[in-house]
Amino acid sequence: MAKAIIGQPFTFTALFLDASGNPIVPADPSIYVFYFVNGVKQVLVAAGTPMTAVAGDTGRYAYTATIPSSLSESVVVYGVMECTDPSTSLTVTTEQEVDLFRSGGGGTSCGGLRVSFVKPGAC
Repeated sequence: MAKAIIGQPFTFTALFLDASGNPIVPADPSIYVFYFVNGVKQVLVAAGTPMTAVAGDTGRYAYTATIPSSLSESVVVYGVMECTDPSTSLTVTTEQEVDLFRSGGGGTSCGGLRVSFVKPGAC
């Protein structure tokens, strides 16, 4: 599961492949982003919103959305990405789940992450 910071942009990505596992270049890659609050679906990005091809990476597409500041860490955001395989006309679908967290802040530039080093043999 991917991680995103509440109130910040997050980039959804998909690598679209054919049945043989080869990247495809579809004409219609799109995304639909939503989440649930108290069991009610909330749409963040409307179904059918076009995705952008990632330069130099055949078959990979991306879309950046900002995670609303009003969401809590208990919410999971879902990005459903799909396209049509040009050789079969079948729909290819993938989903990316995004777990949310708040930036730790504390005046640091690393989002509240802390690193500690353990000296070898210091157990």
